[in-house]
Amino acid sequence: MNREDKRARSRDESRAERAERAVPAGSLPSETYKRERTPPGQFLREVRAELRKVAWPSRREVAVYTVTVLAVTTVLATLIFGMDFVIREAALRFF
Repeated sequence: MNREDKRARSRDESRAERAERAVPAGSLPSETYKRERTPPGQFLREVRAELRKVAWPSRREVAVYTVTVLAVTTVLATLIFGMDFVIREAALRFF
């Protein structure tokens, strides 16, 4: 059972308990309820477990993706610069 299932079960149990202790309308319960917090050690263990499940890209894939992003960015920047230049020149000649 993972953390998500435990928390869902805990929420369901809490809802059931609150339904049993239903307070009449207009009156407030005197005690406040706190959420249970996950201890830092457990949190870090669960983060590491989730990171093991990640499909990490290879070094070659990262290099290819980086070159692709740089190339597309350069092409788009050049295109936007060109359009800006043409529109600016046209506006200056028009006015």
